[in-house]
Amino acid sequence: MGQMDTHARTRHAKTGIVFYSRSGYSKRVAQRLADMLNGTLIEIDAPAYKRPILGYLHAGFDSVRQVCKLPPQTFTPLSDYDRVILCGPVWTSYPATPLRALLRSDPSLPDAVALCLTSGGHSHFQAAVDAGTADLGRAFSAVASFPNEFEGTETEHRILERFINDLGNAERSMIAN
Repeated sequence: MGQMDTHARTRHAKTGIVFYSRSGYSKRVAQRLADMLNGTLIEIDAPAYKRPILGYLHAGFDSVRQVCKLPPQTFTPLSDYDRVILCGPVWTSYPATPLRALLRSDPSLPDAVALCLTSGGHSHFQAAVDAGTADLGRAFSAVASFPNEFEGTETEHRILERFINDLGNAERSMIAN
């Protein structure tokens, strides 16, 4: 199967892109993924972290303590999608607490679950992936790191393209097995 066939199939799978964003960067990455994959954006609502300064402090404190509470969410069941992409920031070397709370709530998920993390650069991407993997209970189909310094650059676009290619490779591997 050629590269074009892989990209076409990757872009036509029913994709849910679940995101949490405080600053707007993770939301922008999620929107770009939705545009590129014809996916559905699904925002996690976490009102405890919305207030500017107090929300930021609360978020960091909960992340360090690994407290992962999330109010009930009202979106479509994630099992309705062929694949789910989780997108959000890294907080204190962990995926943002709302993402971790979602994973820890034991939602019904498809086999293909991928992770995209944005970061201000002071957090450790691999530690965040490891924590997310532990919360999910299995490996992610694909992972990507989007340092904030690459926002809106050609490097960010290349990371997105590589991530989409990794999704296609993971899906081919699942089909083959």
